[in-house]
Amino acid sequence: MSDGYVLERYIQLRRAAFLMCGDWALADELARTTLARVLADPDITEPDLWAYADLMAAFKKPRGRREHVFVAPEPALLTEPVPADRGSGGGQLQLATAPAEVDAVHTVLVLDALHGLSPRCRAVLVLRHFCGLAIDETADALDLDDSRVLAFEAEGLGAFAGLLAAARPVDVR
Repeated sequence: MSDGYVLERYIQLRRAAFLMCGDWALADELARTTLARVLADPDITEPDLWAYADLMAAFKKPRGRREHVFVAPEPALLTEPVPADRGSGGGQLQLATAPAEVDAVHTVLVLDALHGLSPRCRAVLVLRHFCGLAIDETADALDLDDSRVLAFEAEGLGAFAGLLAAARPVDVR
């Protein structure tokens, strides 16, 4: 694997980990650990899918609950396009592909809404809509069947929309 592959995957894994945990230091540690495991195991046939599965498995382990204060990520982290050949393309959240339109307030609202979801819904939304994985790839990464991924996605998108709507300021005329 080339240095370019490692750098590209590191950035994507770090962003996915941050969306799951809300802590840049922990996200950095998890992304590095995941990449080290991928590089150390020559028997991995699909390193991208394996890396996302390994990363999401880290969030199955119980951690102490703590409050997060979200800080908007650097603009460079928000401008990475989701690959055109990945995912369904329909109804995807546009955080990862809208560099000029995304400002710090919206980013923090999205992060806050994500952390209002159950861990499984959050994992499905992060993998499907921010990482661009297809339904079957998401199911493999989370060890679920496709119907459960669709159910978690529908539940997560509904709750996510409600949380964002509740956070939207009221227009007073």
